[in-house]
Amino acid sequence: AKLSMRLVADQEPEDIELTRVFSVGQWDFLMAHLASMETSDHTRRLQFAIPFAHATGLRLSELVDATLGRLYTMPVREGTGVRWMLKVLGKGAKWRAVPIPKRILILLGNYLAHRNLDPDPLANPLDTPILARINGTDPISASGLYKAFRTFFQEAAHALHALGKKHEASAFERASVHWLRHTCGSHMGSSGVPVNLIQKLLGHASVATTSIYTESDSERLWQEVTDLEENRAR
Repeated sequence: AKLSMRLVADQEPEDIELTRVFSVGQWDFLMAHLASMETSDHTRRLQFAIPFAHATGLRLSELVDATLGRLYTMPVREGTGVRWMLKVLGKGAKWRAVPIPKRILILLGNYLAHRNLDPDPLANPLDTPILARINGTDPISASGLYKAFRTFFQEAAHALHALGKKHEASAFERASVHWLRHTCGSHMGSSGVPVNLIQKLLGHASVATTSIYTESDSERLWQEVTDLEENRAR
């Protein structure tokens, strides 16, 4: 029994707090860095793809699978106008409907126009990929999108290193596409969005999986300990 306990203690612990996520401050820095990049086909795609991935919480496979033909509109029950939704084929071959905020719709229109397509998503061929290769027609591969995002995060890390912010840069050095999905859930959870709605957005099979975005008290514990130590020092 003692040997068993020693082996467990020697193992690398699993994450007991969600660490693969960008804070609000880190996200703001990323958006500022994205906006400051020199204009190119690659940059124009990133300026849509990064906010799109964050707003929808789509998995990498879902991002590259999305087409304009899966977008649809529905009338708003209370008020006027329509809401835009995207049909997403997720894990277990299960479909779900993901909201497309107005801000993302505007970015999509700009990105489509840059690809010499109609800025109205519904006026294009149904099989048009939402995220395309630089040639603007073929869908980007999962490995291609992963590499594009990783390169962007690495560039953001270099920018922070240049500012002397070593610890802040370390998060961006480790970040991948999936961080945007976690960040989506985390930001929604901290904003008070009910866990069952976050579960619906992200396509989790169990609400227990989603609860990590809404049940972390680690920062509050840190703040309480910090405040106590500061009071003792006075």
